[in-house]
Amino acid sequence: MMTDSEIVVISPYSKPMRNGQTNPKNYPYWGRLVEILASYAEVIQIGTQGEEKIAGTESFLRNLSFEELRDLINCCDTWISVDNFLPHFCHCEKLKPGIVLWGKSDPKIFGYPENVNLLKSRTYLRSKQFDIWEVDTSDPNAFVLPEIVAETIMAQVI
Repeated sequence: MMTDSEIVVISPYSKPMRNGQTNPKNYPYWGRLVEILASYAEVIQIGTQGEEKIAGTESFLRNLSFEELRDLINCCDTWISVDNFLPHFCHCEKLKPGIVLWGKSDPKIFGYPENVNLLKSRTYLRSKQFDIWEVDTSDPNAFVLPEIVAETIMAQVI
């Protein structure tokens, strides 16, 4: 089990869609997941201006430089993200692996084998993986539940 000194970095959002709708890559259960994790770890959120702070996170670090992001990932115990910039950055920089939450995008195409790629079911994947995201809608059912994510994080950090 995690101790009080564990640090989990979360990157909860993918870039906003041009049509103003919720990005289908965004995990809908962050509030519950952070609630679970906060009893075991310090949860630090990273992101950009305009993104909403997830309730229960210790801090929200916005617009980090590449160097600051590298340092944060190197000192955290694990990170968790949706399909956004962070998994690609960590892979390219050869930083520690993390946990990526997948819904409609295919981890076999866009993921990396060093990460724990959590996909609920391939039945939710988009039929046209390279189409623009504005043609899709968000579907909370496409994602694994927060209890499963928390169990995975705790197992990874032990």
